[in-house]
Formats: sequence, C-alpha cells, structure tokens
Amino acid sequence: MGGLQFAKILLTIKINLIRDKKMAYIILKQQDESSHTKELTPGEITLGRSPGNHVHIDNITVSSHHARIFTYFCVSYIEDLNSTNGTFVNGKPVKKHILHPGDVVTLGKYEFVVENERAASAISQTG
Repeated sequence: MGGLQFAKILLTIKINLIRDKKMAYIILKQQDESSHTKELTPGEITLGRSPGNHVHIDNITVSSHHARIFTYFCVSYIEDLNSTNGTFVNGKPVKKHILHPGDVVTLGKYEFVVENERAASAISQTG
C-alpha cells in the first residue's frame, strides 16, 4: 500500500472516531485469565520483554522491544520492531497495521484485544 493510500485511510478513520468520541484501549489477556487494560492515548506505547517498555511482557516468546503502538488523534497503528516471532493481527503477520475495535493482536504467546471505551468499561465492571 502506498504512502498516499495509507494517509487517506488514517484520515477517514480519524474523522469517524472523533465523530463517535470513543477512546480505544488494548486489553492484555494473561495465561491465568486475568487481564490488564491500557488506554491508547496520543503518542507512543512500546511493548516488549524489556522492563523499560510501557507494556512489559515477561515471556521468552516476546522480543525485548517487540512492537509499538502509535496513536495520532484517535487513530492507532501497531508496528512490529523486527521482533523474532513477529506481530500478528487477527492471525495474520503484520509490519504495520491500523488497529480497529475487535482486532486481536498476538505477540509471542500473548494476546491483546483492541476495544472501544464502552467495551473496556464493561470488562472492568465484570472482571
């Protein structure tokens, strides 16, 4: 996909999300069934095994600096940082991918689910 097409997609999604005024979250599902929620605020969130990451995942299947999520206005995309085991969205390997509510992101043996504000709120109340 060319840079121009990517920019058009970002613009379209940004407009839709701002109109809906929804905040996105990622929800990390742990092997023990617990979960951790992280709000996708503007800027960068790093994910990896190294303790210096915003989201620290202490597992050998996750690279030290595995991926980053960059949020610009209300649009977020994930970028693989040349990890050993790759980054997957909905079961498909990606280098860079725009995130949408319902996407399942896999890093090593860990999964993140991208949700909007209402869904994350419901999970917090029931979990």
